[in-house]
Amino acid sequence: MGLGERLDAIRRGASGRGVAVVVDLHGKLVDLSFSRESLTMRPEELAGVVRDLVDRAAADAVTEGVAAVGELVPADLLTPSPAPDRSRT
Repeated sequence: MGLGERLDAIRRGASGRGVAVVVDLHGKLVDLSFSRESLTMRPEELAGVVRDLVDRAAADAVTEGVAAVGELVPADLLTPSPAPDRSRT
């Protein structure tokens, strides 16, 4: 499997409080499920739980993606360079 296919296949999930989410490498929600426990929350609370879980899963997906790219790209190219010091111009 090539790098592009590996990156496209990345999926990460997170769950809690009766909610389960799965996202792709871009943080796009690709699966969402609720148990009875989640149905007792107010809409605003449920939305917050979903957002938090998506954020957690997305961070895991990006970490996996960086690791996949890191197998092919030298580490110094994956580390951002410090911003130039423009105060001396």
